[in-house]
Amino acid sequence: MQNTIRFKNRLRRLRGLWRGGLVLALSLSAGAVDFPVKPARLRQQIELAPNSAWPANVGTVEISPGLPLPGQQLGVFNAAGKPVAFHSYWSATGEPSCIRFDTSSGATTYYLSYDTNLPAAPGGWKPEAGVLLETRACTKQPVNSFPQIAQLLNSAGAIQGRGYLPNIFLGMNPFGPSAFYIGSFNSWFNAPKDGGYQFAIVSADASWLKIDGQSVVEWLGEHTVRRGRRGEHSGEIQLKAGRHHLEYTQIQFDGEAAAEVAWQPPGASRLGVMPASAFLPVARFRVVHLEAAPAPAPLYFEWRTAGQCALGDTMALRVRFHVVDDLPRRDYRWRFDDGTETAGKNFEHFFPQPGLRQVTLEGWEHGLGVATNTLRIRIQPEWLQRDWWRDDIFAEAKNDFLQRDLGRAPARDLAAILALADRADDRELATGAGKAMVQRADEFKTAADGMAFYQLGIGFAHQGDAGDALAERAFRLALLPERSSSALAAKVKLRLADLLIHWSSQFDEAEKWLAGLSGNSLTGDDRRLKQLLQGDLLLARGKIEEARKQYLAVGQRPGLGHFDAVRAARLESASISLEHNQFDDAQQALDWLIFEIPTERMSLATGLLEIQLELQHKEFQRAFTGCRLLAPVAVDDPRRSELLYDTIESGRALGKTDEARHAQAQLLKDFPYSESAAKAKDRWPRP
Repeated sequence: MQNTIRFKNRLRRLRGLWRGGLVLALSLSAGAVDFPVKPARLRQQIELAPNSAWPANVGTVEISPGLPLPGQQLGVFNAAGKPVAFHSYWSATGEPSCIRFDTSSGATTYYLSYDTNLPAAPGGWKPEAGVLLETRACTKQPVNSFPQIAQLLNSAGAIQGRGYLPNIFLGMNPFGPSAFYIGSFNSWFNAPKDGGYQFAIVSADASWLKIDGQSVVEWLGEHTVRRGRRGEHSGEIQLKAGRHHLEYTQIQFDGEAAAEVAWQPPGASRLGVMPASAFLPVARFRVVHLEAAPAPAPLYFEWRTAGQCALGDTMALRVRFHVVDDLPRRDYRWRFDDGTETAGKNFEHFFPQPGLRQVTLEGWEHGLGVATNTLRIRIQPEWLQRDWWRDDIFAEAKNDFLQRDLGRAPARDLAAILALADRADDRELATGAGKAMVQRADEFKTAADGMAFYQLGIGFAHQGDAGDALAERAFRLALLPERSSSALAAKVKLRLADLLIHWSSQFDEAEKWLAGLSGNSLTGDDRRLKQLLQGDLLLARGKIEEARKQYLAVGQRPGLGHFDAVRAARLESASISLEHNQFDDAQQALDWLIFEIPTERMSLATGLLEIQLELQHKEFQRAFTGCRLLAPVAVDDPRRSELLYDTIESGRALGKTDEARHAQAQLLKDFPYSESAAKAKDRWPRP
């Protein structure tokens, strides 16, 4: 009984030593778990993965970052504790390490052990099996001869990745962008009988193939795959039955990617793609259990990208996480460097951009934290995903991002979410991320951020009074010296002046911004907009004839055809769209009309439709200002009753009680029998 109590107390003390990751600085106990290899302090049990090739003389397994720890060795052992030959064939910061090892014994269970002074692995082992691909980035250079190709190979970038494939039949780069890269295949195949073997290659751009170091076929230069689909580029070699080494290198510039090797063994009627069965198999293994001496074992998790939705360099990535643990009594909690937290053994998480991310996993038992592991892992796209834009993934990512507290998100993530929303033209996501960006403006002080604030201002406009207020704030943030450039400043000032005229009625400030814009700082439509806004300022100050002259001077666009027909068609389109609550279509039709035919900016027919649209959007300030701008041109028009009614509605919504009462009095006095007067008396019986 006393021994049991001492053991439990010792176990509780040891649990506290595991915090901070895989901290293995523990002394071994003579009574520790019976490890096949002593004195290994940590080992992972690996087993043959489901649906893996088998039997095989070479096995592979991926090990998540954090193992081995500095100063430790890695060893592969069988269940009896005998060292097994192995090689590490890929390792990079934040990525799983890839190990291949000797499985010629036929065993399906092995152990990866971590410690100092482990027994040495057998020497001389050669992993002669499978198809191993390595890719590197390259630039476009002449590839018409091997001296030119040697120059390209010498200037190629760092290795993007290495991995085993079933065969050589690939149309994408598994480790990076599928353009401007070099793919080097190193493989081993079995020749079923003695005789002459025909090999053909298919590629986009230069490629060549060697068997046992002997050149068999080459297809140099820049080209497409079209003239190689039927085996036009092939060569023959005499082979003995048995194992042979095949090397194939493919250079891919832009355009359709392709890397294929076909063969025609003796007795075959024609060429065909070399099947996976032709290559010597490589078995896939997976980690199924961790053990430590003394117990408990540290936390260990794996992840992989399950897909992405991407437009250009903006994307959202869905990543699946999995804890390797068989303790049913343990709960798991996760913390991410994007400020989010979650719980569970298996789940998915969205990241708004690739790169290194910090993830913390905690193990809890009976309400107490018993273990933790913090890693920096690399999140990258699923490069083999054919369609990089996925509506389903975007919808899930958008919902996830909008449910987060974006005020806690890293600034770079917030900017990435906003960029994705802009590319996807998703107003809801842009608004959510944009509000957080405006609130955290001090964190965004570059010229690129100035452009982002400018785009935010455009996006916020026409989203109710709150949206227009955010638009004004965003434009002013874009104009600050640390964010602005001369080209950007001109665009921002123009849009800000537009907002000040038509939303907040700050005419003097708008005039100041317009006066500071020279013709050289604006191009195309921006120059036209400046002239139109100058006419709007004249109209706002009651200078009707001067405004009319300004609009006529700007002139309608050439090529519009019959003026009355075009005008009537646009007005009808806007009216029908408004009637069916298709507000974006109505806005587009009206924006076109007042931009292409300037005199429509002082037309009651067009103006009243604009005001109705603004009221529907709850843009009461815009509607109230629009009523004031149109008032001077509606003095003798019977539709002035509608304008007065809209003034009452927008004024009351804004709390402008005196202005609303005055407009209602005018309506009842000047148009006592109008439909607008009847509606006003029913809606506001006590003005």
